[in-house]
Amino acid sequence: MYSASFRTALVIAAVAICVLASHGDHSPDFENCLSRCENETCQASRSALPLPLRITRWSCTDDCKYVCMHLITDRDVGRGVRVEQYYGKWPFWRFAGMQEPASVAFSLLNLWSHAQGGLKIQRRVPNGHPMRKYYLVWSFTSINAWVWSSVFHTRG
Repeated sequence: MYSASFRTALVIAAVAICVLASHGDHSPDFENCLSRCENETCQASRSALPLPLRITRWSCTDDCKYVCMHLITDRDVGRGVRVEQYYGKWPFWRFAGMQEPASVAFSLLNLWSHAQGGLKIQRRVPNGHPMRKYYLVWSFTSINAWVWSSVFHTRG
């Protein structure tokens, strides 16, 4: 009945709606809090962020988003209202500038284990082995993936 391209467009539209469906950052309470915070903190005082936030490249606006997200979440939890997502993510507490510290730790542990595996391959698999190059490429690709996973979860 419908063409394949129409069905594909319909699926893409449905997925896009689901991806953009965070309610928290679209709420009037959040937008008012963010506007107030940016005006009072970012533009008025030009206050410097703490070192861990500067190292992990948080801006004043990013910090306002984080603060407002938690103010509203704490209020809603106190009222028994369900916790909302903001920008497609749950409101995790940051630690040392990391938005998702447990995920960062697990990504770094995975990175370490892949690095150890790569070193074992280099030491134990003979140069002439037909799969050695494949194993090393896989190891280095995995290490790269875990580095970027750590970066992603740092800023969540």
